[in-house]
Parts: sequence; C-alpha cells; structure tokens
Amino acid sequence: MDSLEPYQEIIKEVMSIGRAVQPMPKKWLFKSGWTRYAPGKKPEAVPYPSEKGLIYDVEVLYKISKYPVIATAYSNRAWYGWVSPYLTGESDTLDGHLIPMNVQNEEKIIIGHNVSYDRARILEEYDITQSKAFYLDTMSLHVAVSGMCSRQKGKWMKYHKMKDEEKQKEGSLVKFREEVESESLKELIDNPNLDADETLSSFLEDDPWLRTSSLNGLQYVAHHHCGINITKETRDQFSTTNPQEIIENFQKLMEYCATDVVTTYRVFHKVYPEFRELVPHPVSLAALRHISQSFLPTNEAWEKYITRTEQMYQDSVEKIENNLKKMCEQVVSLKDDPSQPWLNDPWLSQLDWTIIPPKLTKKGTPYRRQKMPGYPEWYKKLFSKDNMTLTPKSRVTPLLLKLSWEGKPVYWLDSKGWCFLVDKGEEEKYKKKNYTYLEPARIVEEGLASNPDFPELLQTKSFFKVPHEEGPESRTTTLMSKPFLRYFEQGILSSEYDLAKDALNLAVRNSYWISSRERIMNQFVVYKKDAIDSKIGMIIPQIIPMGTITRRAVENTWLTASNAKKSRLGSELKAMIQSPPGYCFVGADVDSEELWVASLVGDSVFKIHGGTAIGWMTLEGTKSEGTDLHSKTAKILGISRNDAKVFNYGRIYGAGVKFATSLLKKFNPALTEADARKTASELYAATKGQSQTVNKRKMWFGGSESIVFNRLETIAEQEHPKTPVLGAGITSALQKKNLHSNTFLPSRINWAIQSSGVDYLHLLVVSMEYLLKRYKVDARLCITVHDEIRYIVKKEQKYKCAMILQIANLWTRAMFCHQLGIDEVPQSCAFFSAVDIDHVLRKEVDLDCCTPSNPTAIPPGEALTIVDLLEKPEIQEFLTSIEEVDLSQYPVPKTVKPSDLLDQDLKGPNKSLMIKLQIATSLDEFKKLRRLFTSNLRRNNTKFMEDYQRDFENFVISSATLGDMGDSITEKAINDIDLDFDVSWKERSSKSSRSKNTSATKTRRKRKESRKITDPGLSSEMLDSDFNFHLENIASYKSKHHTIQA
Repeated sequence: MDSLEPYQEIIKEVMSIGRAVQPMPKKWLFKSGWTRYAPGKKPEAVPYPSEKGLIYDVEVLYKISKYPVIATAYSNRAWYGWVSPYLTGESDTLDGHLIPMNVQNEEKIIIGHNVSYDRARILEEYDITQSKAFYLDTMSLHVAVSGMCSRQKGKWMKYHKMKDEEKQKEGSLVKFREEVESESLKELIDNPNLDADETLSSFLEDDPWLRTSSLNGLQYVAHHHCGINITKETRDQFSTTNPQEIIENFQKLMEYCATDVVTTYRVFHKVYPEFRELVPHPVSLAALRHISQSFLPTNEAWEKYITRTEQMYQDSVEKIENNLKKMCEQVVSLKDDPSQPWLNDPWLSQLDWTIIPPKLTKKGTPYRRQKMPGYPEWYKKLFSKDNMTLTPKSRVTPLLLKLSWEGKPVYWLDSKGWCFLVDKGEEEKYKKKNYTYLEPARIVEEGLASNPDFPELLQTKSFFKVPHEEGPESRTTTLMSKPFLRYFEQGILSSEYDLAKDALNLAVRNSYWISSRERIMNQFVVYKKDAIDSKIGMIIPQIIPMGTITRRAVENTWLTASNAKKSRLGSELKAMIQSPPGYCFVGADVDSEELWVASLVGDSVFKIHGGTAIGWMTLEGTKSEGTDLHSKTAKILGISRNDAKVFNYGRIYGAGVKFATSLLKKFNPALTEADARKTASELYAATKGQSQTVNKRKMWFGGSESIVFNRLETIAEQEHPKTPVLGAGITSALQKKNLHSNTFLPSRINWAIQSSGVDYLHLLVVSMEYLLKRYKVDARLCITVHDEIRYIVKKEQKYKCAMILQIANLWTRAMFCHQLGIDEVPQSCAFFSAVDIDHVLRKEVDLDCCTPSNPTAIPPGEALTIVDLLEKPEIQEFLTSIEEVDLSQYPVPKTVKPSDLLDQDLKGPNKSLMIKLQIATSLDEFKKLRRLFTSNLRRNNTKFMEDYQRDFENFVISSATLGDMGDSITEKAINDIDLDFDVSWKERSSKSSRSKNTSATKTRRKRKESRKITDPGLSSEMLDSDFNFHLENIASYKSKHHTIQA
C-alpha cells in the first residue's frame, strides 16, 4: 500500500533491534542541542538524529514552561540526548526552544508512549505543511490490544490493590514454610493470608480478563506486557520551579528519561506484532499517521479570548460572592438578638449556632490565636486564614438563600443529600409525584448527630429527597448548578430572595468556563516568528489516536468541546481555531454514521438496503422532514431530538430497560417511575422485541430492530469478534474466552458499532490521502471528532477539496456496503448532505457563535450539497479532465469477508427460517418456527439437505437475493420452502434412504421446479431492474412489526 510503503521498512529496522538494546551512555554531555552517542565512537554534536526510526521521550518543567528541558532518543545505531540552551546558560528564557527532527525533509517513524505530548515539542511540527513523520503511540497500541472498557476499570483497580496488599503482607512463601515446620496445622489453616489468596483466585475465576489487561500508564503497560517494574519517583523532580535542581541532577534525570525510552521500546517490540495480528488491515495502520498529526491553527484572537473570558468570569464570581457575603453578615448578626430568631426558621435552624465565648487571661484580655471567638460555628467554618470562602456551591448557601422545593424548605442530610420537609399527612401527595420518601427510622440517628431536636422535627415533618438526574439512589449535593435552572424557571425550586436566581443564572452561565478553563488556559500555543500580516499560532492537540477499546481517538479539550451557546461563557472555544490567510477549512459530518452502520449490519441479512425496518427508516427518513429515527422517537416520547439520540444510541449499544427508564425520567421529570418503566418497556418491545433461546443462544424477535440486535450480538458473541468491514479484532479483556461471570455484552455490542465507525473514519482518511495526492490538492487533515472531519486547504482549491471529500465518502460507503454483501450504494447516503467551507472551526457554518464573552457574530461560511458542487464551473472542468484509471492491473484478492462468517453454519432453508424466526409476531408463532428450525439443524449432513440447499440457492440466491424479490414474493418463496417440512423428522429419516431415487420423488421435484420457474411474481422485468428491488413492497413487510402511536 503506497501510504505505508516508506514506513513499513523503517518499522522493520526498529523491530530488528530485538532485545539487544545498546547500553545507554555512562555519561551524558551537558551541551545544548543534540548529541549522538554511537558505540565505539566519541559523542558528537548533530543537528538532529540521522536514523529514520526513533524511540523518543521528552521532559518538561511543567510549572515553569511547556517547552522542553531535556530529551533522549534511541535508534538501531545510536543513542541521542538533547539539552535546552536555557539549562546551559546560552539563553535567558526556557520558552521558544523546540527540538529539531528534520521530519519535513525525510520520512521517519517516531515511537513514544502518549507520543502526542512529545510531538508537541518538535520544531518542524509547527508548520502548515504536514511533516513526513509517522508517530506511533505505544499507549494506543496497548489500548487496542489489551485495553479495558470503563465498566471494567473499577474491578481491575480492586484486584490490583488486593495484589499490592498481598505483596506487603508478612505471609510470604518462606514464612508459610516456617509455619509448617514450627506451628500446628490448625494455626496454618487459620492464617488469614491463605484466605486472601483464595479471594484473589476467586477474582480470577470469575473474571479471567483481569490477567489480560492493565491501565494505560507506562509503568502498568510495561509490567503487563514485559514484566518490567519501573518507578516514577524521579519524575517528581520535574515539578520544581528551580532549574538549578535539574542542572545538579542532570545525569540522573537524563538516565531516567533514557530508561523510559528503553521501556517504551520493549513495549513496542512486544505489542506492535500483536496489534498487527489483531488489526490486520493496512488502512487501520495508515490512517493513524494522519490522526496523530492533527493540528489547530489560531491567531491573536486566542489570547484575546482567554483574557476577555477570564476577566468576565472573575468579575461575575466577585459580584455574586460579595452579595452572598453581605447576606451572610446579615444572618450572623442575629447572634446578638436575645430572642434567637433562628430557632423557628426552618433553614437557619439547621446551622450550628453554638458560640464559644472568648477565653480570657487573668488580666481579662483574650488569649491569642483563638479562631473568631464569639461567633457561631457555622460562620467560623467559612474562614481559612482570615479569608471567607463562600460560593454558590457552598453547603450553607441554599440555607442562607432559603431555597424551597415545591414550596417546602430544603434540609441537608449527609447520607441522603438535599431533601425537603413536608407536613405530616401530605406524604401521599408527594409520593404520587414520584419523590423518594425517607423512612424516619432510617434517618433519626443521622439527624440527631447534627440537631438535638431532630426527633421533635420528625413528629411534625416528613422527609423527601430532592431528585437527582441519575435516579433515586444518587444524592443531590448542590442545588446551585446547571441541572436545576429549569426547576427554578418552572417554580419548583424557589427562594424569597432575587439573589438566588441571579446566583444560579451566573453559575449556569459560568459552568462551561469553570469546567474547562484550566484545560483551555493550559493549551500549548506556538506562534510563528516570521509571520508578517498577522500573528499565526498553532496548537498540537494531545490526541491519543486509539484511546478507547473501540479505537476511537481521545483528547480532553478539543474532542469534547461543546458548540457555542448564547448563555455559556467561553463556549465559543472552537471558533477561536481560525485558518491562516489564504487558507480555509473544508469538512463534513458523517450523517448518522453509527446508526447507518447498525442498520446496514441488519440489512446484510437480506442483502438489500432498507431490508429491515430500521434500515428503511435510515434510508428514507430525513432530519429536515422529521421522518428520521431520532425525530420520530422524540415525537413519540415527547422529548427533544437530541435527547432522543441519546435514547436511541443507548438502546442500540445494548443498554436495557432500566437505562431507558432513567433516561426518560431525566428528560421528563414529571413522569412517575411506573409510567417511565411502562413507556420504556413498550418501546423496547416494539423495537428490540422479545427474547427467547434458540439452539442455546438468545434471539430477539417481533421488534422492528430485532434483526439488527441479533446480528450485532452474533458479532459480539464470536470467539474472536471482527468488525465486518476492515476485520479489526476486539481487545483481549472483552474476548469471550476471558469472560465468565461478567459478559460485558453491552460493551461488546458498543464495540461492534463504534469500532466499525472508526473503520469508516480510517477509510475516509486514507481515501482522502490518495485522492489529494493524485489530483495535487494542497490540503492536510486538521482534526477528526468522531464523525466529524476537517481539512485545511488553500482557498483556490477549496471546491476541489470539497469534491474529493464527497468522492472519498462515496468510496467509503461503497466499501462498507460491499463488505456486508450489498454491491450497491443508495444515493440518499452516498454523499455528505453538505460539505462545509469555513474560516473558523464550528459545528455548522451558519452558527453565529455569540456568547456572553463573544457578543459579535462571526460571519457565516459556505455549505455545499453534491448538487451545488457539481454546478460549480471549476468542478465541471475538474471532472472532465480526469483520466480513467486502468484497474485491470490490480488483482482483486479472494478473501473471506468477516460478515460471511456470521451465517456459515446455516444451510439452505434454515437461512430463511432464521429470518422468519426474527420477524415472528407472537410467541406461539416463534415456538412453532423454532421447532422446525432446530429439527432442520439435525439434518444438515443428509442428502435431503444437500438437495434442498441446491434448490434454495438456485431459486432464491442465484435468481435474486431474498431482498431483491420484494415482500410478497419473498414471503411466498419462504412459505414454499416450508412446505416440505410438514413431515416429522423421524418419519422423514425413516423414509429418506428408500425414497432417494423413486419416481414419485423425481416427479415431486419436477413439479416444484415447474412451479418455481413459472411463478408469475418473478418477472424478468423485476429481476433485471437497474435498482434491483421494489421499495413499495417493504411497507407491507414493516407492518408486521409492533408500532407505537405518537
């Protein structure tokens, strides 16, 4: 493959090092720039490492600067060390010194653990022209081969902690032997360390995957794959703010850096072959080069954005906190009121008004260092070093603001979170509203700990929990946050003070900046010194190209950035990524990518697009007309389309009714638990269907998505699951052989879809690489965000790049269809709905990106459909100038598609019976078909089955696929097949040996052949149709499925 050709040889050179890693230098030269240490030669200064394959690591004084201080690299011929001129005294500043690698001029493989961090310190990467380096990340390789899903990490951490504790216990093997010799057998049996060993073994017995996975840090990965134990204490020395400490410990720190390089190589040498075996398609590797070279251009707008937003944030915080402090001072002044007015106040009575008088010396003067004597305890807790800390999220704030829920005062309990008090006798009213009632006996002890009068309070009041969006088991710990704004607007959450609404609005307005400001302000921006017209800067996002078990890229700022919202301070973040003069962004969002992948997997059963109900809706439904799956679901459930997307994808990824119920309650708090569960159950029955067991495997039937779920579960339940298009395997932690008590089926189904989505992205990226190079378009990949892709291109080539992106998408869709057995691409999904051409990074070209911190609208970009593009004169000229490529010189290898393996055990009529099982509309119908199906499975090797398989294939498969015939003909064909199975198995088997060549059998076969050939439904016009199927016939097929009325 051209994309990999120069790099595969370099990888072979690196792999040839084997285990014989050269010893690192005994002494590192304290000299700025690169120094080469070759065996048998003196150290020599070089401008950059000369070899093409390097393992590389960088260290940074992160509290002072983001620029590097030292670095080491290793090749198959030499060691290298780099030292910043700042350390050697040749520069007054640490900033501005990057590491040269000559990657603009020659192809190189650079290997590192979380290598994007190291790449961000390479000089040549801060150029708009893409470098020739291929950055291979050992963390990504590990995640793809041995990573674990989020649901597994808790169990692994518990197991790992238990192992560490075992190592620290005195009960070593030597001690056990001593006990055998000196103590009685009973004392040995009672040894608690033996019980702990049994606990460890039970862990592994239930979850064998614990042995096959680890966390992603280098120390964990090295131990897991190579048995190498490394410590990271030395790394703490880079937290110093005194560079002199680095100079004094130079040799030790260079050795530490070089040790990481050796460890990274050991990991790479072990994991890379495993990765290529698990993920064998060259496209899956080639795409990583581009994803690992993501970059984001910006300009002086970046610094203005940071300064402006931070100032507005600090001003608003100061305003609201000052107001809260004023209110706090008013409340604490009540301490001098002899009537103690707080006692009868349901909010203030919850505060600890205990006042310790000042301690006086014999002379009557107060002792020093007493913390605010004469003030109540609740007030004193707000102070630290004479400074008051009081924010909207402080525990006392809801009490000072006298917040009410449903008009009832709120009350804090440590174990339950925020609750509200209801008068005795009103319990049923609030139970009907689905609030969680707290039994008095369960809270009296806790209440007494903070309030001596709590039993008296329980005589007149009942406690209910303030609901949490994640369900009744979760505690609500703050009322002044984004989820509660809508309750304030609805009047459910209220206060007698206007300050409460102002504080909540400001908390919501600042919520995005509060959660993201540290990550945003810590972005490493490098500005070009030779920029004349404007200040051009570049950010290298810290992307892990395969950061999850599905091989999705991970990055904690840009891949999680939200779209600009008018009420969110700083949410215009993405729009601060702006193209340099003379360039623009060209990109697109893959329309319903994962939904289309799931529906295509289902349609592959029929070998026709739209063969399943969900496939038909995906094919024909549109967002603009409100006929797509998400819009329909939103209408049925009375929720927003975005909420419906979460609901639908959760279901498709394997989440159950419990998950759906919690989502419905979150989207519509007015729903009771029973109503939410009922709605979720009905929707799941209509979509996912019912489940029964067939041949020891679960099967869904009767739902509009039953076929899709069965197909996905078939993929997930394979011994070695593969994605159906590029054949990528699943991590060892989720392979079936390593799963016992916990199957993690939803995670494996999620993997089947999302990993296929990654295949889609990889195909798209590699197709773009080929087309851009072939048609000489100066463009490079900027960033991919799951189903979004953005390129940067010179303005004069923007339409050409947009057209090439459409063609690359067509190729990718075609590859998916072909690999799933459907050799045609519907026009409705062949092209992007629109390609965006813009000068800033944003979700849609017409978003004005107005926010509190950016009141000025950003001018819109340009969105072009395929029709718009084809009407452009330059595109017409481009298309007419293209010369046809002679593909005959490229042999097509005969390979088995991963999707072909899904039905390899099904023969002849059982293929059609499998379909009929899944679309059965009642349990009785399903059971009848199941008996027939299991009976047929026992005949697979008989002459009868061979004859019938030939008949089935001649009639149904050779003439037209099941999907090709339309519903009525398909149903007739399937029913015809079933006619021969009315005889019981015993009767059939007893007759089979003597009926093989009888004249009656031959006559019956001829009659069947005659009936099939003369079937009026199978017209030549239908079979020879260009589009090959009749969509109108699908409608009657769909009507068999359950439906929910809006």
